Amino acid sequence: MITRSRVDSVRVLGEAVRAVHSPPPVWIQASSLAIYGDAGDRLCDETAPVAEGFPADVCIAWENELAKATLPEMRVVVLRIGFVLGMSGGALPFMARLVKWGLGGSIGSGNQWISWLHIDDMLAVFNEALENPAMVGVYHATAPNPERNRAFMRMLRRLLKRPWSPPAPSFAVKIGAPILGSDPKVALTGRRCIPARLAKMGFSFSHPDLEPALRNLILGKREF
Repeated sequence: MITRSRVDSVRVLGEAVRAVHSPPPVWIQASSLAIYGDAGDRLCDETAPVAEGFPADVCIAWENELAKATLPEMRVVVLRIGFVLGMSGGALPFMARLVKWGLGGSIGSGNQWISWLHIDDMLAVFNEALENPAMVGVYHATAPNPERNRAFMRMLRRLLKRPWSPPAPSFAVKIGAPILGSDPKVALTGRRCIPARLAKMGFSFSHPDLEPALRNLILGKREF
C-alpha cells in the first residue's frame, strides 16, 4: 500500500502530463532520505549509494516511476526530504507532548542521526526548485547540521523545561509504534545527510542549527 500510494500517483500524473496540450516545464518531486536506509554514522550527500530493503525500496520505486513519467523537455527536480519540523502537523507536536508528559528520553540507543529541516526552509527549497532554472536532478532537502536522537530529545526537554527522562528501550518502541500507527524503524534508524548540492549553489538556510530552530517553533506556539 505504501509503495502503491507513491508509485501510482506519479504514474497518473505522468499520464496527465502527456494528455495536456502544454505540459508544465518543471516537475518537482518529493522523495525521502530513507532511500539510504539505516546509514549509521556514514555521511551521506547526494552521491551516496542507496540501500536495500524497506523503506529504501519504496523510495527507489518512487524515483524510478518518475523517470518514466516525465517528458524529455521538462526540468525535473527530486527533493529527498528529511524530518520536517513544524508545529501545524507532523511528528514534532506529538514529540513535544511526550516530553511534557515526562516521556522525553532518547529513543533506543539514541545514537541514530536525525536529518531535520525547519518548515520555513522546506518551503524556501521548494520555491528555489520552482524558480531556479539551474536546479536539475536530486537534492537533499535537509538542514546542514544533523543531530543524534539523544541530542534532539535533550534540546526538546531543555526548551520545554522538563527534567531528564529515561530512554525508551528498543523493544518498547517496537511494541508501542504499531499501536500508534507508526513503523518502529522510523524512530530506531537514522541517516546523517547533508545538503551538499544546495550548499554548492549558495542556498542560505534560515535555520541551519537545531536548537534555535526548535526554539523558533516551540516557543512561538505554546499549545500542542
